[in-house]
Amino acid sequence: MRRAVPERSRWRGEDVHLDQVVRELDCLHRELQDVGRGQALARTLNLIIAPASSRAAKAVDDALAGLGSHSPSRTLVLRRHGSDRLDAEVVLEGELPDAAGRVGVAHDRVTLTVGESRLEHAASLLAPLLLSDLPTVLWLPDPGSPIPDPRLLARAQQVLIDSIADDGDTLRRLEELTRSARVHDLAWGRLEFWRAATAAAFEPLERRALLFRITSLDVRYEGDALSAGLLLAGWVAARAGWRPEALERDHGRARAKAVRPDGGPVSLSLERDPDARGCGGIEELTFRADSDEVKIRRGAATSRLRDVFAEALQPMPSFARGYADALEAAAAML
Repeated sequence: MRRAVPERSRWRGEDVHLDQVVRELDCLHRELQDVGRGQALARTLNLIIAPASSRAAKAVDDALAGLGSHSPSRTLVLRRHGSDRLDAEVVLEGELPDAAGRVGVAHDRVTLTVGESRLEHAASLLAPLLLSDLPTVLWLPDPGSPIPDPRLLARAQQVLIDSIADDGDTLRRLEELTRSARVHDLAWGRLEFWRAATAAAFEPLERRALLFRITSLDVRYEGDALSAGLLLAGWVAARAGWRPEALERDHGRARAKAVRPDGGPVSLSLERDPDARGCGGIEELTFRADSDEVKIRRGAATSRLRDVFAEALQPMPSFARGYADALEAAAAML
């Protein structure tokens, strides 16, 4: 079986004006149409990517490498440097059709490398490059960093972040962000297995009765995924109506108290598991109600069974269902 052949056209410029970038982009588009290579431009969204730290840059590159196969986009990448000039790269990439009569799909990416003063006006800088008839997603690769231009939020229908590789300190800031934007957190998408498994565990009537007298919840998490544990514990607290209190942290362990609707105390414990293999950053949940115990293990589940990034790009409110409440409860522990 023959595979489609990948192809890429590129233009680069240093110390250029934005109108030149727009012209060069149009030039690549015309060339695509004129040579009759059996390719068609296909964009389903505008994707704006805020400047990424060196730590987050690889995750951005990995995600963009497969973007065209599921969500071809007009991708606008912002990068920063110390000079006041505008450097740009325009890339038109796609696949040549693998058989006669077929059409290959092409999409484009524009990278703008600018100084801090231009980043502060990023919304105006990007305006001529946005496709007006498509939804816009703003991706913040470093969710704890300030948005370079807050007006970008007005341009976007949703904000994409990933809070999993964090010690939890950014969750309070994300709670504020959810008040002004629809946030799609990749960490939340990866926790879908645990939310579904927890709901299923308490579906039987005899188990459901335990919810009203839970005395402790233990969460074992992987590596540096404390924020995933906090999100999951926050979701449980929000669903159960618990009122969480401040968290105490100590070398991979975190302890907090919560109060049930009937006034009874609940002990919350989050602990790093050195042997965890990870499913959304979580290894195990344990609920206790006096001598009764409900343990939920990862089993064969893996977050790699789904392309969470592709799902998070889509304008579906269902992706973020329950997230704001879980985030509020998690932030209360911080």
